[in-house]
Amino acid sequence: LLDAAIELFMKYGVKKVTIDDICNHCNLTKGSFYYHFPSKDHIVTLSINSGLDKYILENYSLDKDSTTKEQLISLNLCAFKFFKNIGKEMTRFSYISLFSKTVEVRIEGRPYVDNLTFIIRKALDEGSLLMNFNFNEAYMHSISAFTGILMKWSTCIDSSYDDIDWVKMIKEQFRIMFKE
Repeated sequence: LLDAAIELFMKYGVKKVTIDDICNHCNLTKGSFYYHFPSKDHIVTLSINSGLDKYILENYSLDKDSTTKEQLISLNLCAFKFFKNIGKEMTRFSYISLFSKTVEVRIEGRPYVDNLTFIIRKALDEGSLLMNFNFNEAYMHSISAFTGILMKWSTCIDSSYDDIDWVKMIKEQFRIMFKE
């Protein structure tokens, strides 16, 4: 269902795809859909996060010779490439869906989550973070920083922000978390 949903969302756009479309694509009933997902918003969020995880598996590897700062920047730049690939509309809808329903995406076993967890724990063990955060605070700070940039990027639909280098913004946002 997740793969079918993201395929249809990519092809037709989130607004145009209905639950019936997803069910028909999978040869499933609506009852089967609702057994697994309480709403379209729920599957939007989970399908996009599933797509992100597949992209991370295919396009990111943790370079253990890099600093934790470089690892964190690299992970988030890889994630940003995924969101650029799916486009601003789908990225916007993933956040709308996430905010309109309670969907937990911080799940152990997800490649993005596991890599971020490893990097944050390593940075805390090294004492390389500028802030005096515990693990959950550092994790939330990282997610919030990236989410903020993604949300602004995905909602810029006119040319007023064309001069922003979003990659530079991501690099700087995560650079400032670390001691020099």
